[in-house]
Amino acid sequence: MHTKVAIAYIQNIANDDLVAEVKRRLEMIKTDALMPPGYIQEFIEDTSFSPFPQQLNTERPDRTAANLMEGRVAILSDGDPTALIVPVTLFAFYQSPDDYNNRWIVGSFVRMIRLVSFLIAFLLPAIYIATVAFHPDVLPLELVYTIKASLEKVPLPPIFEALLMELIFELLREAGIRLPSRVGQTIGIVGGLVIGDAIVKAGLVSYTMIIVVALTAISSFLVPSNDMSSAVRILRFPLMILAAIFGYIGISFGLIITFVHLCQLHSFHTPYLSPLAPMRLKDMKDSFVRLPIWSFWERPHDPKPKKMQRQHVTREDENGDKHAK
Repeated sequence: MHTKVAIAYIQNIANDDLVAEVKRRLEMIKTDALMPPGYIQEFIEDTSFSPFPQQLNTERPDRTAANLMEGRVAILSDGDPTALIVPVTLFAFYQSPDDYNNRWIVGSFVRMIRLVSFLIAFLLPAIYIATVAFHPDVLPLELVYTIKASLEKVPLPPIFEALLMELIFELLREAGIRLPSRVGQTIGIVGGLVIGDAIVKAGLVSYTMIIVVALTAISSFLVPSNDMSSAVRILRFPLMILAAIFGYIGISFGLIITFVHLCQLHSFHTPYLSPLAPMRLKDMKDSFVRLPIWSFWERPHDPKPKKMQRQHVTREDENGDKHAK
């Protein structure tokens, strides 16, 4: 039994070297069957020991078509509705097709919220642990008294509080996924309320830690890509341990290691942090924010498309003058 795999690209836009590289990596796969898309991902990705996804999974035809128009390649397998888009960058996992259906100001605002939520989901527990354990002097005095009052009856240090709550949250999340949809939603809400209230009354966790973990969980849900959200959840644990041992210095060290790893990461020879590193100002129009569609004169440089320019006459102003490049 063999699985049929197809690649989709636009011939006069997609780079020939990129198409040839995708074909080469697919032809190197020697296995009986490729069932879920995760099988293909692990066979063709550039770095196998990275928690960050290096291909974009999508089931939306509009998103697949938009990526093909940028010069990227879609990989499709028989019997699976998911398309793998290559190459991708870090910013692709924080973009949503809905960003382009709304006004550009609204889309930019929502995208910035997602990026902020990434930082909250990644850093907030570690910052709380480091602040309470090593640096309470950075907080206002009233807030220090409030946090201290909530910690008086808690026998566990902050790191064990955080690990316990994160473990409970992961258990509830997995239970909600495995159970039927209606029961799963009930387990997530009722289980969180009941267990959270019981664990605070038992004196194992403070109310402040409940707020921190809840805000972290909500922030992780804002990431559009489930693969990227999983990577953030995994990396949160070593960062919390570094914060518990070394305080803010440990957090800084963890961030440096993560940033260096991202700088070294590639997706089909495309820098993972592009267009931030290497810096390309033209491509920044659709990264942290989304500028108006008519300002996208060129396609992104990341996939190295054959045809860079994608629009000529973009719009007319109030005087009827055409804006063209």
